[in-house]
Amino acid sequence: MLPDEKDAVERVTVSAGVTAVSQYISRGVSFSDRPSLQPFISVRVALPELTGGTVTKASVLAGTWNSIQGSKPGLGQPNDGAIPGWYETDLYAGASIELDKRWTVSGTYYRYVSPSASFPGYNDFELIVRFDDRSLWEGIVPLRSFRLSPSLRMTQEAGQPNRADALYVQPSLTVRFDLGDPQAPVGIAIPLVMGFSDSFYRDARGGNPTFGYVRTGLTVSGKPFARTANAVTVNGGFDLWQLNGRVSSGLKETEIVGRIGASWAW
Repeated sequence: MLPDEKDAVERVTVSAGVTAVSQYISRGVSFSDRPSLQPFISVRVALPELTGGTVTKASVLAGTWNSIQGSKPGLGQPNDGAIPGWYETDLYAGASIELDKRWTVSGTYYRYVSPSASFPGYNDFELIVRFDDRSLWEGIVPLRSFRLSPSLRMTQEAGQPNRADALYVQPSLTVRFDLGDPQAPVGIAIPLVMGFSDSFYRDARGGNPTFGYVRTGLTVSGKPFARTANAVTVNGGFDLWQLNGRVSSGLKETEIVGRIGASWAW
């Protein structure tokens, strides 16, 4: 391989995986009350020529995420499109920069379509700001790689055919730390996520509540095949949703969603 070809290959990271969930909830609203498989694949290309000074990393990315059921999605939604059971396909592309090795800012465009014709297509424009706080806790918290991972996600809808485009805001903290063998650690993640919107949430009595939900839970992840397949990560856990009872979400005020999945990166 020529040097330029090797450099081009080393810039590219491909990630793929699949997660099985007991039901599909997003932003505090039920999208399908049936068990779902959610495969994805993404490609990220590093752009080291854009780094320097405050900018310590830069990249572009593109990919797809999907949600598939073995039957109708439920909730009275149609399932008579070209591929029945294939509830959702998200196509996305975006860019990300890291600032001072701590802050990450990313912007992504999403196109949502339903091969099963369960919903009409629309778009999202997403901005996420993350802060890597792990260095703040070194020598204070006796847990390896402990951090709170503060994040703010803002998403603006565009082209919603059935209602006004909504702005969705999601602040979060996720307590993360590692256990076990440092060469093959088990990762623990405990999120605290809240959802707010100007018009995404609907009150059955009229109006648009601003607050949608609080979500927490537990995710355990690791590389059980580290010696033979180090690129494979397995994860499992649950999400605990506490929902605003005024919102027409198709859910009870408390919901638990189980998850198990695997991913590959190379």
